[in-house]
Amino acid sequence: MAREIELKLAFPPEALKSITRHPLIAATTRIGRAQTLENTYYDTPDETLGKALIAVRTRRIGNRWLQTIKSANASAGGLSSRPEWEQPFNRKTNRFDFSVVDDVATRELLEKNAESIAPLFTTTFRRETREFAPHPGLRILLMIDTGTVSSGSADSLRTAPISELELELAEGEASDLLDYALQLGADLPLMPEDVSKAQRGYQLLHNEPARAVRARNVALDAAMTPHAAFLALAFECLQAWQANALGALTHDDPEFIHQFRVSLRRLRTLLRILNPQLPSGFAELWQEQLGQLANDVGQARDLDVMHESLLHEPAQGPDAPTFETLIQHLGDASQTARLDVRNVLHSPYSRILLLQFSKALHTLATPTDAPALQDFARDSLRTLRKQVARRLERAQKTKERDDLHRVRIALKRLRYALEFFASLFSEKLAKPYQRKLGKILGELGELNDIAVGRNTLRQWAQTQENLRETSIWIAGWHAAQEQRRSRRALEGTAALLKMSEPWKRRGKNTVT
Repeated sequence: MAREIELKLAFPPEALKSITRHPLIAATTRIGRAQTLENTYYDTPDETLGKALIAVRTRRIGNRWLQTIKSANASAGGLSSRPEWEQPFNRKTNRFDFSVVDDVATRELLEKNAESIAPLFTTTFRRETREFAPHPGLRILLMIDTGTVSSGSADSLRTAPISELELELAEGEASDLLDYALQLGADLPLMPEDVSKAQRGYQLLHNEPARAVRARNVALDAAMTPHAAFLALAFECLQAWQANALGALTHDDPEFIHQFRVSLRRLRTLLRILNPQLPSGFAELWQEQLGQLANDVGQARDLDVMHESLLHEPAQGPDAPTFETLIQHLGDASQTARLDVRNVLHSPYSRILLLQFSKALHTLATPTDAPALQDFARDSLRTLRKQVARRLERAQKTKERDDLHRVRIALKRLRYALEFFASLFSEKLAKPYQRKLGKILGELGELNDIAVGRNTLRQWAQTQENLRETSIWIAGWHAAQEQRRSRRALEGTAALLKMSEPWKRRGKNTVT
């Protein structure tokens, strides 16, 4: 069994020439001639193997045929590592041989389903292979792949382009791979991509549109150190950052931008919480840089939600003025803002920041002394809850929108922290607490969207005479609702603080 460590970098097809001519690539050693690889992927009719994250593939290279089995992909900050078993494939018998698969569970699943495995989709691409070996102890293979993924019959064929640079570590450290990618990314439009060719084939097979990626909750082990927990959680957030950045560059669905910002907010909260367990200055540095990146794409998200949060309900009223001009202006502004987001995400600054953060995680120093993870999590959650209580008390006194917004920020940090650490505490207690917290944040989020939208309308009304009357009418409509909704959110927050806290000590059975 081989285990490959690789970094896949997507690029626009039109950038192929600039990539092959780049000095750091042109100076590498070409390995053989460019080859056309024809690959067929197999699975059972109910996709048993795909669901188990097992890929079965045959590859034709000239007159040679190979069989490849790949198991579950572990990805951390763009670097992927997965078991791989490769051997010649007997095209005459057209039967797979799974005897070389030395992972027992994988081999048993393959052998159990061997008779029902059938071809599902294909990839055909030209591969140019090079080697970067600047000194002894470091060798990186470069595979430049351009071609298509195909699925379906001749009369209903669906295709998607393949345009990617794979960097595979043959000798050296993972950080060496990232260093090389950083040098290339300074000049070339390369974006880390975790989606394999097989995953893209399944999406094409089902005609599934690309979807925004939500950062998943990580099941932490109470035996972990806070440092290990930080890395597990940070890599998960980084994967969502990476996937949604690429999605926002290539798709119009505004959810990609939203989840991109969410991944950055979660990372900033994680850095804030784990700051005591991180090297001096690490959290502050990255909180600032991630905050700046989130702000750079913020306007597009604010405009995307304006129609639903600000215009939808008032437009239903019997005495509402016509909104056509305003909606047209909003659509134009949203389109411009989305283009601005793509410019930001396509810039070297954004692409390199992602790779730099990945490298920072891979090379992060381990502290020599650390508290138990469950104790650390409990103390962190208790501190965040106290922050909510203090801000709530002030907001109840002042009734000011800014103080209400500070309550929302504190609640959001508490929510993310509870999601981070939920697996360490009672699920029975955590679920209702999280539901209540989510409901309050939904209300406060809508109030914040309305406040931001009203401010945008005021700015437009100052420069657009034809928007002034409608903007004033909408602002007045929402002002009449704001006090009631704010009071409801504050009452909900007070009720939340009276609920039983999932992280409280309850004897020995605190870990689920």
